[in-house]
Amino acid sequence: MRIAALALLTLFLAALGLAAGRNWLTLSELAQALFGSGADARMVWNLRVPRLLTGVIAGGCFGLSGLVFQSLLRNPLASPDVVGLSQSAALGAVLALLAGLPVTLGAWAGGGAAVLILAWLAAHPRHGIEPRAVVLQGLGLAILAGAATEALILRASDGDAGMVMTWLGGTLNGVGWPELARALWLLPLMLPLLLAGRALDRLELGDDLAHALGLRVGALRAGLGALAALLAAGAVSLCGPMAFVALAAGPVARLAAYGRPSPVTAALAGAAFITLADLLARSFAPAALLPTGLYTALIGAPVLILAVWRQTRRDAP
Repeated sequence: MRIAALALLTLFLAALGLAAGRNWLTLSELAQALFGSGADARMVWNLRVPRLLTGVIAGGCFGLSGLVFQSLLRNPLASPDVVGLSQSAALGAVLALLAGLPVTLGAWAGGGAAVLILAWLAAHPRHGIEPRAVVLQGLGLAILAGAATEALILRASDGDAGMVMTWLGGTLNGVGWPELARALWLLPLMLPLLLAGRALDRLELGDDLAHALGLRVGALRAGLGALAALLAAGAVSLCGPMAFVALAAGPVARLAAYGRPSPVTAALAGAAFITLADLLARSFAPAALLPTGLYTALIGAPVLILAVWRQTRRDAP
């Protein structure tokens, strides 16, 4: 029931997203724009539809990635933006952007490098990857990647620096059909994670019990972690490192799924977060073009606090 309510909320926000902007459209005007022609139709199909769908896909990627990392590391704080993956992907994307290379490849290279570095630093000779070490060392990696990105901005031209700073705030401004085409390439990567709910549930029981249940724990962790990293980096390349989306989507998904890891719910929560944030960005100050990431932080932080508080109270003896 809660999952269905979250899905309906996401659809409702998506409909509002198509109607919102400097010129709000009524329900009849929106229907005419979607199925007719004219100025409103060009505005909706050329600007609002690709922006909405790109945000939905990016939000779904962030939400899925956050849940997977939190489940694999058994830590509610182990999201891509906490362990340094998002910051490393942003660093790679900025390098590619300034060098005139494909942004997605740069983000994937940065995210992949972060995963390899963390796996090497947090590996224990006998016990494998230490989840607590990943989180702690990931915080250091996030600071290092952020500092390197700032150094690149200081050395860039004024025009490039302004463009990069806007993008780093997390924004869907200027997103069109080319960006949506890049976003669609992430959908095949999402499918295995959307179907991995049962595996994540068993992995959270501990390695020994997961082995006893027939799971190949090492290969499964590596595969799910790699896919989650690619999704997070791909989402960063589309709209920048949206704050709190990956971190907050996991606890919200667990709350809706009665404490169990639900990838579909996490994707819906991430999509709803970004859709709502972009709706607020285009409604409150449409002329200022404030970054969507500002609103994801304003929404995500209180939601995360509330979700963790309720989870803690429910788990308390």
